[in-house]
Amino acid sequence: MPTWPEVVRAVDAAWRLARGDASAIGRFELSVDGFWKSFAAALVVAPAYVLVLLDQYHLAGWPSEPWATAFVEGLGYVIGWMAFPLAAIPLTRLLGLSERYVPLIVANNWSTVIQVAVYTMVVILGLILPQPMRTTALLTATLAILVYQWFVIRSALGTTSSIAAGLVVIDLLLSVTVSRVLDGVLLSG
Repeated sequence: MPTWPEVVRAVDAAWRLARGDASAIGRFELSVDGFWKSFAAALVVAPAYVLVLLDQYHLAGWPSEPWATAFVEGLGYVIGWMAFPLAAIPLTRLLGLSERYVPLIVANNWSTVIQVAVYTMVVILGLILPQPMRTTALLTATLAILVYQWFVIRSALGTTSSIAAGLVVIDLLLSVTVSRVLDGVLLSG
């Protein structure tokens, strides 16, 4: 588990990436220990993730089985944090970028703190916006987050724009797949 100063340093590096500073990759702890510590970002963003989920259920309707839903959502959260790092192992090998795997995962994990913070702020702002403006704000935030993730991946791997874009698409497809499978579990339960 990282210390508080290590968390602050990693989030600062992610914030610098969000401001377009590709050299911020070097500010992360890019060791095997740093790799494992970067998964603490899941704990950092978990409260905001719960807030976003509550907003979604508020809009779509509350589940009839709240404990089962909480379990499935929690399972989905864990799977979501594991899917891209596991998929990136063969992908970085295939692309000849396996030596950049650890920086990719470290930067991608910590950048999630910035992504979730932006999305959560828009969700909170959306509580006071009329529905069309809320939808536009959420779409804009989602697009900005995808561009940010593309920049993080491109910077971490030191690769081309198209390879980074392809990895963003793969991560997005993994997220959608996990979400759809778990939605199916919730609907069948």
